[in-house]
Amino acid sequence: MSLQSVLPKGTKLITSAPLPGSTKKHILSPDSSSGENLPLSLSAPSASTSTPSPLTAPFVHLVFPAGEAPQASHLALTFQGGFVGTSVNVWVGEEVDSEREGEVELGLELGGRIYPEDKNRRQIFEIPFPPTVASTEDGVIPVKTSKPVPRIREIKLEFEKSSDHYGRITLYSLELLA
Repeated sequence: MSLQSVLPKGTKLITSAPLPGSTKKHILSPDSSSGENLPLSLSAPSASTSTPSPLTAPFVHLVFPAGEAPQASHLALTFQGGFVGTSVNVWVGEEVDSEREGEVELGLELGGRIYPEDKNRRQIFEIPFPPTVASTEDGVIPVKTSKPVPRIREIKLEFEKSSDHYGRITLYSLELLA
């Protein structure tokens, strides 16, 4: 299976504030068709610039342009070895088909957790999508379905743990793949 980048141009990037003395750089992968960097910077006005609170985990949040939600099944992360987010919560906002009755577009839902290795190489993970649920008399229960890969309105990676003793994380690139 050959995976290709599906990150649309115009994607809004929001990050937690960096540690004092560090810099924000391009982390989104180059556009595979042209080889040029996407016009996104972590220092863009849309990025968070406040001092991080010890109560909030570092994060990277991608919001896709309206009508251009990618249908991605995997994500690829490249960290600097020794500064790896070793436990990452993946929050997903799925695009809902407005023609289907009874479906409500929710905000971000926790899809699951991924565990990158402390390696300085590209690592590919299947995107953990939130489970489909059904209402019953006993409450809400997860239902196993074989639905197609949904379109993603937004995705947020929240880094819970780091391989670094001081909690630092250096993410070189982030790719959405299909």
